[in-house]
Amino acid sequence: MNSTKDTILACARDQYLSDGYKGLSMRKIAQKAGISATAIYRHFADKEELFHHVVKKGFGTYTQYLTPALKESTAEKRFMKTLENALAFVLDQPKYFELIFVKSETKDELANFNDLRTDSKISFNFYTARIEECMEEGFLKEDNAGELSVLLLSAYIGFFSLYTSGLLPRSKKEIEQLYWRTIDRVLVGVVV
Repeated sequence: MNSTKDTILACARDQYLSDGYKGLSMRKIAQKAGISATAIYRHFADKEELFHHVVKKGFGTYTQYLTPALKESTAEKRFMKTLENALAFVLDQPKYFELIFVKSETKDELANFNDLRTDSKISFNFYTARIEECMEEGFLKEDNAGELSVLLLSAYIGFFSLYTSGLLPRSKKEIEQLYWRTIDRVLVGVVV
C-alpha cells in the first residue's frame, strides 16, 4: 500500500512529465492525489523541495533495480543481470526513466544539489564496477572501464528514449528481443 507521501511523489512526477517544472502545481498534484493542497505541505515545504524528492525517488528506484545483480556468483553473471535489471526498470518504470534520463529540468536539479549528483553517479559507478570486475575475470577485454560504462549507458539511454517516445515496438516480447540483440552488437567489440 502506498503512503500519502509516495502518492504525492507519483502525482508530482506525472504532472512534471506532462507539464514541465513550470507547470508543477501543488493544487493540481493534491487534486490528483485526492488530498487537500495543505496536506502536501505536511510532507514538503514547497514545490522545489517536492521536485527534489521526485528526482531523488527516481534515482533511488533505478538503484533498487540494479543492486540485486550483486547476488550473482560471477562477474559475468552480475554484469548480465545488471543489463537485465536495467531493462526491467524501463519496462516497469518508464516514467522514472524519462524523469532521470530524458527531461532537461532534471539536469538543472542535478547541477544544484550535491545529494542528487551523488545519487545520479550511483548507477554509473555500479556499471563501471561490473565492467571492471568482468575485465579482471577475463570476460571483457582490458579497456578503460569508465569509458565503456559511458558507451553502455549511452546505448541504454538512447535505446530506451526511442522506446518511451513510441519509436520502437511496444510489446514486451519485441522490445526485450530487440534490446538483447542491441546489447549483443554493442558488446561484440569488448567481449573476449
